Amino acid sequence: MNTEDKLRELLVPILGATSVDSIRPEHALVRDLGAESIDFVEILYVIETQFGVSIRIQEITLTDYSSEEALRDGKMTQEIADKLNKDFNTTRFSPGQTIKDVFETFTVRDMATIIDKKKNAS
Repeated sequence: MNTEDKLRELLVPILGATSVDSIRPEHALVRDLGAESIDFVEILYVIETQFGVSIRIQEITLTDYSSEEALRDGKMTQEIADKLNKDFNTTRFSPGQTIKDVFETFTVRDMATIIDKKKNAS
């Protein structure tokens, strides 16, 4: 079973979903699935115990990308949008988004991407 599918299974009880099919890889954890801060505590714990990798909250909130050079007036620059799109193999990040905007659209697939990168780095 790939990381994405296993993660979806693990999220079912945490997010109170009816089935694994109700959690799609492109679903945003916050916006689409209603994850709250307490859910992220449990999600990070489950990831550590089930996948053997530790994820810092900064990696989910993408504050690792939010240096002073990356943001102008609290908005993402083209440079950082391009980096996020490359790192997460997507096109949904664009200049002008805030870190909050990005966090609210952070997907199940994005989480699986972070897990796989950490597993491969070990």
